[in-house]
Amino acid sequence: METRKESLGILGIDSVHFYVHDLQRARRLYVDVMDFAEIGRSSPELEEAGKQRSVVFEAGDIRLVVSQPIGIGGRAYRWLQKYPEGVGSITFRVADVEKTFRLLEERGGTPISDIQRFDDGKGGKLAFFSITTPFGDTTFRFLQRDGYDLLYPGMERYAEPRGGKNRHGFGEIDHVTSNFRTMKPALLWMEHVLGLERFWDVEFHTQDVSQVTGHQGSGLRSIVMWDPESGLRFANNEPLRPHFK
Repeated sequence: METRKESLGILGIDSVHFYVHDLQRARRLYVDVMDFAEIGRSSPELEEAGKQRSVVFEAGDIRLVVSQPIGIGGRAYRWLQKYPEGVGSITFRVADVEKTFRLLEERGGTPISDIQRFDDGKGGKLAFFSITTPFGDTTFRFLQRDGYDLLYPGMERYAEPRGGKNRHGFGEIDHVTSNFRTMKPALLWMEHVLGLERFWDVEFHTQDVSQVTGHQGSGLRSIVMWDPESGLRFANNEPLRPHFK
């Protein structure tokens, strides 16, 4: 029987970072339609350095950071030159950032930098690092927060949340779904680098369940990996022949 890998100490998803062309359009979606509260924004100094403007939306334990380019060369700009609007980074809360860093490096993970450390001037501390992933240019960040009272370095929290009241009752993000043309490289990385385990799998063709005669449909193979300690799941999909679409 294979020995379970030592846990990275993931506690959950801290935030998801989106890159968009139009921040005002995103605000209408998250605040007006989904009833998230807008709780903060990037400081002028961070905007000048990063060449992007960011706002933070929150509902329940879900926190979304949304960034729009305001110049050439920033990460949001580079992302949108290659991809449609989408997820550029996912931040995971961890219990011990040094342990997480050590385990990932031992298993062949690729950190983008060493652990970065910050304090809020009141005794609170924040530490994080990011790694590359097989999810294109999307990065994973691992963050430990010890009484850190600010949002993130360079982000300003509003005195009072603006906008929505979470009337839809959003709670938390419990899984991440990714679509691949071939998912095996990502599955191996999740298993051997992140230490995830297989949770569930299925494959089917839509024509198998369609009531329409002559319907061609499409095929799907799906494998869900999970982190047993946190319960966080990663659902991964790829097309399935003969209807490879």
